[in-house]
Amino acid sequence: MYGGGCVLTTKMRIRLIKEIEVNNLGQRIKQARLDSDKSLEQICQEVKMSRTYWYDIEKETLKGALSLENLRKIEEVLGIDFGVKLKFEGEQSEEEAVGND
Repeated sequence: MYGGGCVLTTKMRIRLIKEIEVNNLGQRIKQARLDSDKSLEQICQEVKMSRTYWYDIEKETLKGALSLENLRKIEEVLGIDFGVKLKFEGEQSEEEAVGND
């Protein structure tokens, strides 16, 4: 409580950064692309990424990690679920990366 009996409500953002390794994800993304009836150019346009970045994903040579947001966009455009699920704080214990073959 601050002077005058007024309670100030504020918000603070919290960032969660978590990286996991998923076996053969690049190969699975490539196979899904090859199985798709969409061209690479069309896929990249819909996902909003360059072909160079796409090939780095397929070859698993990204300098950093693939963002969960980009993975979800790829899944949406290709119409596939790669089975990658992240466990966040407070959830019941389970495998962090489902879909590791």
